[in-house]
Formats: sequence, structure tokens, C-alpha cells
Amino acid sequence: MRLAVTYDVESLPVDYRMPMLSLVKESLRRANPKYFEKLYVAGEGKMKPFSTAVYLHRFAYENDRIKLDAFTLTISSPDMEFMLHLFNGLQQIAEYRTDGTIWKRTQIRMVQETDIVGDRVWFRTLSPVLIEDRNGKPLGPEQPHYVEEFGYFAEMRIRELTGREPYRPIVMQPGNMRKQIVKERNSVFRQQFGNEQGQRWLYYTAYQGTLKLEGHPEDLKLLYQAGVGKRASQSFGLLDYVREEG
Repeated sequence: MRLAVTYDVESLPVDYRMPMLSLVKESLRRANPKYFEKLYVAGEGKMKPFSTAVYLHRFAYENDRIKLDAFTLTISSPDMEFMLHLFNGLQQIAEYRTDGTIWKRTQIRMVQETDIVGDRVWFRTLSPVLIEDRNGKPLGPEQPHYVEEFGYFAEMRIRELTGREPYRPIVMQPGNMRKQIVKERNSVFRQQFGNEQGQRWLYYTAYQGTLKLEGHPEDLKLLYQAGVGKRASQSFGLLDYVREEG
């Protein structure tokens, strides 16, 4: 299940992924504080059952800000309870104030999903996929261990979100993928350094494009809905269906 919510806004920071996550968390907190506590307090450190992507409307970069007309945040999850609370919370927030700006909600709608029935499916990324090795070093599709590590993260996500083993191993084949460097500052950086411009950034090397996943249809559907790779709840790794391969 997935939904898309659009906001009019004049500018965003280049590190907009954390404010987007803050909007999701505030929506859950308003809709159901007990559910929010279960997911983000009792469940601290555990994978979250959703993935997101951000589409910027008519934008231009100006130093560490992005000037734009609006943005659309897409949120996807296989968890119906999560989506119910999120939808109810988003409806309560007509305006969201953050980073000195006001986001004015203009639209919220459900997005139709494709039912996956085959075991080989091509996807395109709606948000870049982040894959790192066990030491936190970024990997790209041209590197020999990328496919192996992709499968490792995909299967771990299935285990953590379902409590079972994948029905079959997940095998990934890169398509046309290009590098994207994502510039971020997390909450620890913000607390320590404030809003210093041009200093102390985190850089993530992720990849956008097309890829093929092979596995059991139920597992592929879960990855389609929940996202793949690292930091899936922070606007990384959301997939869109392209076609099934016979």
C-alpha cells in the first residue's frame, strides 16, 4: 500500500530527508501516540516497515538550499496498521512548520500498486538505493560484491519485517544505474554543530536506475512495498514496478 502527499513550499534544505522522516513521525504521533511509542521508542534500532521517496517540483539548487514550487512525498508499506495511522495523521497536518519554512498540504491520495505474481521483476528506483559493505563502505553495481550485499540486505529486511526466512534467495541484476551522492546531516550532527553551512556533512553514495530482482513473488512484493537497501525509511530504496520477465 502506498500514498502520495503534496505540499507547496518555497524552499528546502539540501538535507531534506530527515525533515521528511520527521513529518512521518509527527503524523504517527498525532494519530496514535501508543503506536508511535511502540515503533520509535520500544522499537528503537529496529527496521521500520516503510520506505519513502521525494519528488521535487520545478526546483533549483542555491548553495545549501533548494528553491522549488512544491514536493510530493510517497510513502509505501506492507503494514496496513502503519498506513492507517499515517494517513489519519497526515490528514491532521494541513501545515507543517520546520526549518523556518511552512509546508502547505495541497493533496493526499492513494497510489495504485501492481500485483506481483512472477518471480523475475524489473523495477526502477523512486529513491536511490544505498548498499554498503559490513564496514560501512559504499558499494556500486560495478563492484564484485555489490549483488551479494544487495541480496544480504534484501533478505535481512524480509526476516525483520515478517519474522520468517525468505521463501527463496533474492538475486539482483543491475540494469542502467547511475551514481548519486546524497548530502545529509543527521540529528547528532545538528545537535552538535547546529546549522553551520558548508561544514561537517555526511555523504552517502547511492544508485538510481533500473534493476531486476529474482525470488519468490511474496518476497518481491514485500520489497516492492517496504523498500530495499540501507536507510529505507529515510528516502532511500523505494522501488516502482516496471514489468515482469517471463
